Amino acid sequence: MMDSRPPYDDHPESPTPAPNPPPNAGEGHDFESATASKEGAVVSYNDSADTDASRSDGQNPYTAAAPLTPMAGGFDAAPPAWPSMPSRSPRWWTTIAVVAASLAVFLVTSMLTSVVAFLIVHGGFTQELVSDPNALGAVMKSRIGIVMIVLIPQLAMTVPSLLAAFLSPVETRKRLALTRGRWPVSVWVAAAMATPLVGLISSLLVGGFMEESDSLKVMSEAFRFHGHNGFLIPIALLIGATPALCEELVFRGYVQTRLTKSFGPFAGILVSSFLFAAFHMDLVHVVAVFPLGVYLGLLSWRSGSLYPAMLAHFVNNVISVVAVCLAPADKTDVLGMPSLAISVSILGFGIVGLATVIVASVYYGAPESEAV
Repeated sequence: MMDSRPPYDDHPESPTPAPNPPPNAGEGHDFESATASKEGAVVSYNDSADTDASRSDGQNPYTAAAPLTPMAGGFDAAPPAWPSMPSRSPRWWTTIAVVAASLAVFLVTSMLTSVVAFLIVHGGFTQELVSDPNALGAVMKSRIGIVMIVLIPQLAMTVPSLLAAFLSPVETRKRLALTRGRWPVSVWVAAAMATPLVGLISSLLVGGFMEESDSLKVMSEAFRFHGHNGFLIPIALLIGATPALCEELVFRGYVQTRLTKSFGPFAGILVSSFLFAAFHMDLVHVVAVFPLGVYLGLLSWRSGSLYPAMLAHFVNNVISVVAVCLAPADKTDVLGMPSLAISVSILGFGIVGLATVIVASVYYGAPESEAV
């Protein structure tokens, strides 16, 4: 008998039988319906509703396409992000280290500068000269002497803060609050106009129960001497610009910015103002300038910039020097009432300036907190 089966074909290229077509082919189902849309919808001809029916009709369950499960948001959605680490709070100890370094640099530089100034003015440096107020007064009345004693230690004091700001991961100008801020320049000027009024009120209150110290007397006598000998404008600019730049960079620029982010604006302003006052190293002067430091701290914080505080500090110091130089001979102390014309001007401009600062603080609002 002849075998009716086809002969065995062992050719390697024999076609493989095609899989069974999906059930109900031609009734709206095709293979394209098994692909997922970009919106995340997945349609399969082997859905759960007709799985059993497909198997009873001869459908091979192993050849049916398994349903795809896209991520939420579709196939184009980004994979889930790794859990974020908690933000690190600002390191307050670096501020203490910078303050300590600034104080050390200031003291060492002041001592070295005083030695050089005494050598230039008196030709020597002895214990008797150092303890003699008249010898120090002579140095302060010397143009080169007062420039050296005021300028060099102040510049040296800024080195630790500038170095710490440069090494910080935050941009240097932002770390020191050297930014444009939220207030317009006109408000900066108004804030500066109000500063002498703050200084005048503070000086009058302190002068009512504290006597002027010897160091303040030496300083006021030196100001008056230079003002009457053709050096008024240079000495006013020196006393105005040097602390306005150097002290503000340290105490409002670096110290207050760091402390405010660590402990909030209230503690940051108060602590930086206390350190600012303590750096003057004279009890009467410390008490007198503390309210001024608080005012300057408020300006820097509310404006979001160090520039208004710098300008206000400059104007206050210039007006103070001019007031001492123009005061009568028996009213030369820095804690006394200046001449009537200056006092009226300070009062008028101060009221307008304070009103402008209050309006700007309310209108522009408080600064947004930034994690550092």
